[in-house]
Amino acid sequence: MLRTALCLLLAGCSQVPSASAPSAPDAAKVTQPASPAFRLHVCSEAPIRMPEFAGEAPTRGCVATFRQRIGAMDRERRYLVYAPAALPAGPVPVVLVFPGYTANAETAAHYYMHTRFETLADRDGFVVVYGNGLPDPPNEREAVPNAKGGFLQGCLLAHDAEGIDVTYVRRIIADLARELPIDRSRIYATGLSAGGGMALELALEAPDLVAAIAPVAPLPFQPAGQWRFSCHPRPGHDRVSIAMLAATNDPFISYKPGSSRMYPDARYPGMEATRDAWLAAMGLSGPPATDPLPDTVTGDSYEPDTGLTSSSVERQRYGSAGGSELWFYKVAGAGHAWPSPTQLPSDAWSRFGKTNQDLDFADEAWAFFKRHAK
Repeated sequence: MLRTALCLLLAGCSQVPSASAPSAPDAAKVTQPASPAFRLHVCSEAPIRMPEFAGEAPTRGCVATFRQRIGAMDRERRYLVYAPAALPAGPVPVVLVFPGYTANAETAAHYYMHTRFETLADRDGFVVVYGNGLPDPPNEREAVPNAKGGFLQGCLLAHDAEGIDVTYVRRIIADLARELPIDRSRIYATGLSAGGGMALELALEAPDLVAAIAPVAPLPFQPAGQWRFSCHPRPGHDRVSIAMLAATNDPFISYKPGSSRMYPDARYPGMEATRDAWLAAMGLSGPPATDPLPDTVTGDSYEPDTGLTSSSVERQRYGSAGGSELWFYKVAGAGHAWPSPTQLPSDAWSRFGKTNQDLDFADEAWAFFKRHAK
């Protein structure tokens, strides 16, 4: 079970310029899909049943697909959507969740978030959408390690106007709005690694669509400079609020400027520089309000790499309620993972590090989202 889970977690690896991507493991076997508890007309199939992890239940969503025209090609796009059976009568928010590079929507739902967003959706009445990248490898070195996996390249993919995945998200919202009362002033995006980069791309190229984002260990796309790459910042990107999380011992996306352990040829700008680039674009200055969050769980740092037995979180809050905000979560001693009470399998630690267990970032992201609407 742990080896299978590790193979799926490996799908969170991200591609960066001038870096050789790690070899992909063999595709994980999947069992028969479970019947979703709530079926939308837009859905055409049940989700893939992922191998069991920590005895948790699978997603209760369903899968929708459509064809997207991309240049001369016509490609199938898929996403996983969960809408509580007892949604409020009025307009409801949407939380978009994006997986890491090569992962599928089910991986984000099950292995990253442990379906926590679905529990929050039941409680507070919103729709959860797990995205999926394009199935086409960007080069011959790449491969999809699990069923229905895809590639989210974000600003790294050369494009004019807006990126193909931004167009894909617009189609998702349009399709869902035909049968659900979507509140277009409260659409949010989050994700891990390349999925976090996708959230940043939406802030840059679709500020009319998203009110706030919460990228975790993201590809650090920025409003200006080299790490803007092919993205085209649109008017209003400076008004999208951001809750950004970065880990000091991330072996894939380096916290400090320069390369990372897994990508020695990469030239990352550094996560604090990325924070500062967004602060400058948003017109936010001055010292933040700093909150050291309680270090409630010990043993959640991979000591052979970090020299620490426990990871901890510091939250830096820029801006003010009622206006644009940037909250920066600095996670000392953690690796490339979504903070959650559920620890990564032990055979993943030497590659990814450990995940911080002091908080569930789904709760943090949703609390932040609720502060912001267009």
